[in-house]
Amino acid sequence: VAVSHRVGDLLVGDVAVVIVVATPHRDEAFTICRAIIEAIKRELPVWKRQLTADGEAAWKGIGG
Repeated sequence: VAVSHRVGDLLVGDVAVVIVVATPHRDEAFTICRAIIEAIKRELPVWKRQLTADGEAAWKGIGG
């Protein structure tokens, strides 16, 4: 298993997280990847400044 999370400015559609899992069976790899991304979303303290098309900005993250 390998996981990498980008930092810095990202555009909509840019890859922010890469998870690599090697298993004998594809279904097991997808199950593990889903568990890892859900754990990252639940536990990693990530905050982001989200910019909207109308120029507004809002901070998103834990509790927001």
